[in-house]
Amino acid sequence: MSGTSPATGTETGSGTGTETGSGTGTETGSGTGTETGSGTGTGTAVTVEQTASEQVPERREFGTGLLHTVVTGDPDRGYTWVRRPGPLSPAPFAAPGLDLAGPHGPAAPDAPDAQAPAGAVRWAAGTETAEPGGRRYRVRGPESVARRLLHHGPDEDLVAVLEGVGRLLRTLHETPVPQDLAGDPQTRPRGLVRFTDWLAGRAASPRAAYAESRLRPRLGETRMAALHALCARIADEPDPVLCHGAPALGSLVPAVPSGGADLLIGEDLCLAPWYFDLGWILGELVELKWYRGDGHPAWPRLLDALFQGYGRDLGDDWGRLAALRVLLHLHDYTAYVGWDEKTFEKYTGFAMFLLDL
Repeated sequence: MSGTSPATGTETGSGTGTETGSGTGTETGSGTGTETGSGTGTGTAVTVEQTASEQVPERREFGTGLLHTVVTGDPDRGYTWVRRPGPLSPAPFAAPGLDLAGPHGPAAPDAPDAQAPAGAVRWAAGTETAEPGGRRYRVRGPESVARRLLHHGPDEDLVAVLEGVGRLLRTLHETPVPQDLAGDPQTRPRGLVRFTDWLAGRAASPRAAYAESRLRPRLGETRMAALHALCARIADEPDPVLCHGAPALGSLVPAVPSGGADLLIGEDLCLAPWYFDLGWILGELVELKWYRGDGHPAWPRLLDALFQGYGRDLGDDWGRLAALRVLLHLHDYTAYVGWDEKTFEKYTGFAMFLLDL
């Protein structure tokens, strides 16, 4: 794998194969080699940029076995992100159909220049592509927060963005659960399913199966029991709410030049406890700060802003939730990019630290 680590190889977004949401194959916010957005997919990014003149639109393409993303557009006409599951993705995107229209909803799919308030953070709901399985998003920027944080670190503009994300998630979580979703086992978080299958020895990837065989002796029974208990608590929540499912920093796109951001939504829509979404973002921010190793004072302000926007924090659960996100990112990187001994040791060591807090 040439020593490439999750935070340096691709752009991951939702945690899996997109600009992640931290994860795998996308621009993910979890500082692991990709900007992932949907919770899955890092890897070596294929990036093509055409910026020789204002008339030449930008094109960037990146992905992993979990998620593939193509970004095109320019500041005048807006940007289009097209994402689809990668060739090794264990599950399709969640079915589309949630109506997110409203004061913070997305612009119409064919009206990327629709006016949003300056600095607004809003949903970007995708439409199905002509080729089945993909999603097309019209947004106001060409790169993700994950990529920006990974390469440049935090800044004060992102503090306001994270507060807006907190407000968006609170509004989503307070949305009544549609009757057709209530009680449907297929509405569990896709990332949680990947993680619990991995811990249970059901990983489809030989690389991930090997990593799991190393994980138990590395973490020890007490830490493994804590992970299993957390996963069971999430899966068995008696009153789940409508959740984004993978609100990765790779799926959060800053608007240019006006400020604000668009958060891609729909691929991982699910039912889960409210803290699942917040834990996803917290885990990615914690991972990115750790990976970069910098002490910029804006890092804690990003988390404070997220919790302020949402209206509550994660309490004593934050360390375990962060460890879950970090280890899911390790799984996705191993399964959909490649095995690397140093990355395994580094990421499991960090997860052990988080679980022991």
